[in-house]
Amino acid sequence: MKELDKDEIKELGEVWMLIKTGRADNSKDKSRAISLWNKIAGTNFTHNTSCSSCLGTVFYGLGGLYNEYFK
Repeated sequence: MKELDKDEIKELGEVWMLIKTGRADNSKDKSRAISLWNKIAGTNFTHNTSCSSCLGTVFYGLGGLYNEYFK
């Protein structure tokens, strides 16, 4: 995993606030989280996936990064 730049850290903080409960309020928020994870981790998940394993990877991955950069 790469080191995050200033803009990615800001985006991470915004996206985490949208998904921190484990559920995105809408498909736009879910897509935004997946897109950010794809960019950071180099994955290629589709933006409209409903794969629970893929979404879990996104959620726990972003959560770990949030804890690293914001705690």
